[in-house]
Amino acid sequence: MAEIVGAAVVLVVAMGLTAGLAVLSSGRGPRSAMTVLLDFLLAAGLLRLSQAQTWAAIAVAALTMVIRKVVVAGFLRGTRSNR
Repeated sequence: MAEIVGAAVVLVVAMGLTAGLAVLSSGRGPRSAMTVLLDFLLAAGLLRLSQAQTWAAIAVAALTMVIRKVVVAGFLRGTRSNR
């Protein structure tokens, strides 16, 4: 089962990179691309957490979630100040 979860994590990260690049190349901007990428990375972290169930895995998933929130909030703050 660990091999399947490991392969799924790699697949989700690859799909996140692809989706992030697709959003960026479609002209939606870096904020949208980063949001999509971080959502996929969070999904990969949660998949890994489902298998590992260690404090280190929990910390990585929590850190990924915090980084996503901070980055998105920073992008939103930056776009509001530019108006």
